[in-house]
Amino acid sequence: MSATTFPPVRLGAADRLRSLARGRPEDPAWVRPGIAAALLLAALLCLWDLTASGYSNTYYAAAAKAGSESWKAWFFGSLDPGSFITVDKPPLSLWLMGLSARVLGFSSFSLLLPQALCTIAAVALLYATVRRVFTPAAGVLAAAALAITPVTVAIARVDNPDALLVLLLVASAWFTVRAVESGRTRHLALAGAMVGLAFMTKMLQGWMVLPALAAAYAIAGPGPLLLRAWQLAVAGVATLAVSAAWPLAVSLWPGSTPYIGGSEDGSVWNLILGYNGLGRIFGEGGGMGGGGGMFGGTPGLWRMLNEQVGGQVAWLLPLALVSLGAGLWLTRGEPRTGLRRAGWVLFGTWALVHLLVFSYAQGIFHPYYVSALAPAVAALSGAGLVAMWRWAEDSWAGAAAPLAALLATAYVAVALLARTPDFAPWLSTAIPAAAAIGAFGVVARRVPGLLGRRALAAAAVAGVLAMTAGPAAYSVATAGGALNGNDVSAGPASAARGGGPGGFVGGSTADADLIAFLEANQGSAKYLVAATGSQATAGIIIASGEPVVTIGGFNGGDPAPTVDELAELVETGQLKYVLIGGRGGGPGGGDSEISAWVQEHGTVVEDAGTTGGTLYRVGA
Repeated sequence: MSATTFPPVRLGAADRLRSLARGRPEDPAWVRPGIAAALLLAALLCLWDLTASGYSNTYYAAAAKAGSESWKAWFFGSLDPGSFITVDKPPLSLWLMGLSARVLGFSSFSLLLPQALCTIAAVALLYATVRRVFTPAAGVLAAAALAITPVTVAIARVDNPDALLVLLLVASAWFTVRAVESGRTRHLALAGAMVGLAFMTKMLQGWMVLPALAAAYAIAGPGPLLLRAWQLAVAGVATLAVSAAWPLAVSLWPGSTPYIGGSEDGSVWNLILGYNGLGRIFGEGGGMGGGGGMFGGTPGLWRMLNEQVGGQVAWLLPLALVSLGAGLWLTRGEPRTGLRRAGWVLFGTWALVHLLVFSYAQGIFHPYYVSALAPAVAALSGAGLVAMWRWAEDSWAGAAAPLAALLATAYVAVALLARTPDFAPWLSTAIPAAAAIGAFGVVARRVPGLLGRRALAAAAVAGVLAMTAGPAAYSVATAGGALNGNDVSAGPASAARGGGPGGFVGGSTADADLIAFLEANQGSAKYLVAATGSQATAGIIIASGEPVVTIGGFNGGDPAPTVDELAELVETGQLKYVLIGGRGGGPGGGDSEISAWVQEHGTVVEDAGTTGGTLYRVGA
């Protein structure tokens, strides 16, 4: 007897739309609309009036402009199209901005769009990761938590590399979860490759997630211990290979290369181990590695709650830490390969390592660095809310955990809001009131019949609002104004500060006249002008698209060029003008010899049109 065959069922347009809106049949009906709402919220916070910040961080904007003009500058992450010196970071995020500028034309929008899209993608990928480990509800809550974390919104709206870093860290977690599920070396190697790309974005900061990935797979990966160790070794090789690809290419480049900004000797390896490595942790390297207290406050146990950092990421820290303890306790009896326990180890180790390093780092530490902590906090918070709400029904000990998380989180929110008393003062009253309702709901969860189903749901919503209203308000304020990418800070105080739409050298007519003068008199010289520090040169590069010698790199502290090298540029006809003083401060400190040489060998240009600094003609 032949088997009976049936034609495939074809869904109509209405059925397909209904399936898309409904999601998977096993999911609660609200999950698909919930994640859609979280992504829509993320898109609004990231994209609304995106160009309000202008070029935001003109240091990176100039490099993106250079990359849109020259493929060599694009590859090296050079500050100018002539590739005299690079920025002090690896170039992966600049590659995205440079390509965006080539496709869309260089503008504030094309510059900032890649970061906004990276952040939205990170929210979506965190949902997919947390959903696989825990539940769809936990995934939605984690995605929403990441979307409303103020520092997440801040990095999405500037041209710093942190938005791409966050996306790559979440991608490494997603592949690690897949590896725990499948036991495939390929998935673990891809996780390592994502960490390598994170290294290509912010060097050693990208490696800070490695302990979390390794711990999760070592504990929960299928197969015997020796096999897991071998697979982790393969993943480590993948991490090293991807991490080293660009530095090796720079080291082996057959032609001339730009000076590597931020290094002490022009070597990319020195940059990795010094300014972007141990210098960040231990404050080594003099002026290049110190200054942590300038931006992120005094290192120590409470740094994550201080005035500089607290408003960026601390809102949900109490919830995340209580969730981690509860999650590990609830999964203590699960099999070694249990995926839920692996999730708590993964995100818990991620959070704890970043908290430890950020809290005690002695070197340069900007508050926006904690954006790399935000996905772990969001994942722990989303998973913890679901796990503890269920646990509260089982025992009074189970009810104590969500009560502690709710009250501590609400307390931190009120304390953080007290630092900006003129911003939404009603929240300081509404949050405690909502927390009280939520706390009553937790108690009612333990006492059958005390509240009806709808009242219990309303109390749960009130509790969630008590914990999320503060960061959500700060995020809205962040999206409502311009941000200065040099030291971006989320919240109402920063919304009033901004990079401005121009971002040029002063943005004045006189400076535009200076650029016009230089362009008219450049002749056959390769470089339009030389000046100290990116504050002096970035605007000129953005406005003109011409090669510019940035003496000393970002802040004038790099030993490039030397006096002899500058003299050679002049003698070979590559440079005719040097700007002393102005926004960059002029050659000073280690560059005082350059200043003296320029003044001795140059002639002051009286009609250059600059209102800041003095322009010297040094070439024929």
